[in-house]
Amino acid sequence: MPPGTPYNSFLVEYPTIRIDEFTTPKNDRRAQLYLLTHTHSDHIVGLQAKGFGETVYCSHDSKEMLLRHEAYKERALHGTQLRAEKLRTYGHLKIDPLVGEDGAVYYQGSRDLLKVVPINSPVHIELDAGNSVTVTAIDANHCPGSVMYLIEGKKGAVLHTGDLRAEPWFLENLKHNSFLQPYLSTSGGKRSNVIKPLEAVYLDTACVLNIEEVPTKEDAVNGLVALMQLLPESTHFFINSWTWGYEDALKAIARTFDSRIHMDRYKHAIYSHLANEPLLRSICTRDAGSTRFHACERFERCEYVDVPANRPRATSTSGNQVVYINPVSTMNEEQWAAYQHNTRLRIVEQEEPVTCLLVPLVRHSPLPELQRFVSLFRPKTIVPNTLDPSLNGLDWTGIRNVFSSCLCSCESSTPATDDDIRPLSDLSHDEDGIDVAHKNLVGDQAEEAANKWADGRGKRRKLEVLRSWLGLPPLREITTIHVDEESQGYDSSSDADDERGKTAHRLFAHQAGIQ
Repeated sequence: MPPGTPYNSFLVEYPTIRIDEFTTPKNDRRAQLYLLTHTHSDHIVGLQAKGFGETVYCSHDSKEMLLRHEAYKERALHGTQLRAEKLRTYGHLKIDPLVGEDGAVYYQGSRDLLKVVPINSPVHIELDAGNSVTVTAIDANHCPGSVMYLIEGKKGAVLHTGDLRAEPWFLENLKHNSFLQPYLSTSGGKRSNVIKPLEAVYLDTACVLNIEEVPTKEDAVNGLVALMQLLPESTHFFINSWTWGYEDALKAIARTFDSRIHMDRYKHAIYSHLANEPLLRSICTRDAGSTRFHACERFERCEYVDVPANRPRATSTSGNQVVYINPVSTMNEEQWAAYQHNTRLRIVEQEEPVTCLLVPLVRHSPLPELQRFVSLFRPKTIVPNTLDPSLNGLDWTGIRNVFSSCLCSCESSTPATDDDIRPLSDLSHDEDGIDVAHKNLVGDQAEEAANKWADGRGKRRKLEVLRSWLGLPPLREITTIHVDEESQGYDSSSDADDERGKTAHRLFAHQAGIQ
């Protein structure tokens, strides 16, 4: 799991179940059941260890993606024939039996540690003597293979979202999911003899501090292809799908332009083995010259979309005009509408060439979507899947406050103290909070466009939101003023300010479960 995940990724209700974390805890605590929600790098830490020997439950597509995973450096070595074999990072998790020349099968040394949980098909799993749970995997709308887990047992039911995009259509689907219906909140959140509240929702809080509505994936890709259609038919496009989760753009482009998309060897191999993505499987091609649309290796682009640094006006090695398509995740609905209008004018007026298009294809739900998702169930509590370690639990306190009205019994929120102003101000200039999509932009004009149209303030923007949740005044700009102490009658007695109250962390650490 991402850094800062509470309880070392163990479930409080079922303390022998661990999700998305496969390292050995400092206290050597062992899990009896490991679950994997999806294959992004921060959720598979520990699986690369050759000594890992536990069974891991996951979706079919996550298993296929994990077993075929190759690090970029290894892909590059294989592509340049400096390494003969494809080195698969997690290949040790499944070792096939040997087959002799006579057809005899030798199982000694073989193993398969990845056990598939079918989507919407409950699986009964024994933990130890007398203890068992029923696990149901449910699509999470985050990336190929991503799932949530509904876990039911003697200690009640919990829902672990992994990473989640809870768009309106997604919530409607959940309402009709027969395995979740017993836990849907009644109208007005009234107590019921029929509906059972979830003990907890372990919630994707990666973007919880983004408080504005963002475009749906459908709105994002529809706006993107509309802009692409305005450009000359000779234009070549590089789609910067730098991580799993941007496949909606690939599928929309293929449908709109009735064209396949050029993939590199690695992506083509991954997408070709996804059981739940038939359209994605059908739109891939390895023939770079057969299409204008490319999603090949971004650091080793094919000649049709590779633009050398000294080439003017984004012209590729083969002489094509290239437009780069970059996903961003911090553009709200109003910014997206304004960006589309401005870009249409630039394309039509042709005052300057457009060499970059942005698309707000968001993979994690912002706060409004998360609140609607939690309110659908009104669980007894929520546990954040992502916390910022540098905030020392303050983000958990803020999350408790802002979600209190979404739970089955509202808990009153408590403002923090003035003593939080200094530590939060010190963190405001930390660049670690800059959106990861901004760090992965490619192409001419990309960074300039993202800085103009998407909110890239990073941690400062998030701290402004968090301060409001904690009841603190707005973040102040730090200005250095040089003062003549003697002429101004300088008084250093302000040390008393440092003694007022306790920090919000000390106030709320116990509530947040932080020792």
